[in-house]
Amino acid sequence: MPFPFLFPDGNGGPKPENGRRAMLQASLLDMIPRHTAGLAGVMPAVRAAMNRVAGEYAPGRKMLVDAINRTARREGIALTSGGGKAISDARLDKILQHGDRGHEPSLAFILCFCLATESRAPLEPVWKALGLALVSPADLQFLEYGKACATLRQAKKRKEKLEVGL
Repeated sequence: MPFPFLFPDGNGGPKPENGRRAMLQASLLDMIPRHTAGLAGVMPAVRAAMNRVAGEYAPGRKMLVDAINRTARREGIALTSGGGKAISDARLDKILQHGDRGHEPSLAFILCFCLATESRAPLEPVWKALGLALVSPADLQFLEYGKACATLRQAKKRKEKLEVGL
């Protein structure tokens, strides 16, 4: 079935009283995967997060530009579409402007910004758009522990069923 989300019962759609399948009129919006519905707002949300992080950067905005440039040099990445390895204060201001579509940051720039500021906040809108969440190593350990406990419970139930048959 190409679009299972059109039929919540998972069996090809609801059955009316006469027992035959009912036809459903699908909207084009129904064919768009749920996790992509907010893609238009991802870049503005990334920029807003970058602005918050830049405003909270303790050493100051001028030092932020220096930190980004140092990180780009260290990692060997280009910060601009022209291959520039450094940016100026004015370029950072243009990149962080909310409505400016002509200076959208590249993924490499966003990653460099995150490394320079030691903040993952600008990437959170990207994860949310993909339906993902980031967990810390400590939380991951708890998740793995919970999965192991669930597996153990299932194994115990299976063992009990086998013991009843013996």
